[in-house]
Amino acid sequence: MHFQKYEHYGLLFMGELAKVNSEQPVSLVEISRRHGVSVPFLKKIVRSLRAARLVQSKEGVGGGYTLAREPETISMWDIISAFDGIAGETNSGNTVCPINTFCLPQHIRAKLSESIKKQLEKISLKEVAR
Repeated sequence: MHFQKYEHYGLLFMGELAKVNSEQPVSLVEISRRHGVSVPFLKKIVRSLRAARLVQSKEGVGGGYTLAREPETISMWDIISAFDGIAGETNSGNTVCPINTFCLPQHIRAKLSESIKKQLEKISLKEVAR
């Protein structure tokens, strides 16, 4: 399975938050330095994760981001699906077939996407952040 850039860094960001105490906000600058990712790019990542209600922010000195829920209640699919539609990419696998309305490759892709989704829903952030 190939993750898009946003998904990859979203998983990385969420893993970083899951590793620390939920009372300790993590700053974007800290993650940026640790992983060599620009702060503006991380802001885009966080915007999607906040919209999906996976992270919350604390303003001011000592501020940063924490998980909005316990890591065992957040699945890998929750994180990946937060990025549906970014840069024209979707995880649904729904593409228009140039041949006809029932296109075998499109049908296969839809079946594979559904199987992947079901598996990713079973894996919690807590499991992978250890």
